[in-house]
Amino acid sequence: MDYDYVEGANAECGKPLCCRSDSGMTTDPTKMAGKWGDYRCDLNKRTFDTMMSFIKDDIKPDAVLWGGDSIPHNLDTLTFEDNVNIMKNVTSDVLNGLEGLKIYPTIGNHDTYP
Repeated sequence: MDYDYVEGANAECGKPLCCRSDSGMTTDPTKMAGKWGDYRCDLNKRTFDTMMSFIKDDIKPDAVLWGGDSIPHNLDTLTFEDNVNIMKNVTSDVLNGLEGLKIYPTIGNHDTYP
């Protein structure tokens, strides 16, 4: 989950993770981060929230397996405190978005860095 995703930001910024506030804006539509995300970047909040609603309201599963790797790929700039805050936010978003469903989480390799 990338809470710093910015629609219209440069998706080809040359950093480990683009489509963010520090990626710069672009007018080139082939490099522009879209409203619903971009395959070159991490998931944005809008798409995540829509996905949670779809899972809960349309799929209506008996249980959800949460596979981890909730931390964005800008590992070179993350601190321990950043990771803790992101995991708190993602956990809250998952619990609120899938309220009433059984959720079985696991930790991904990005979730424990640094």
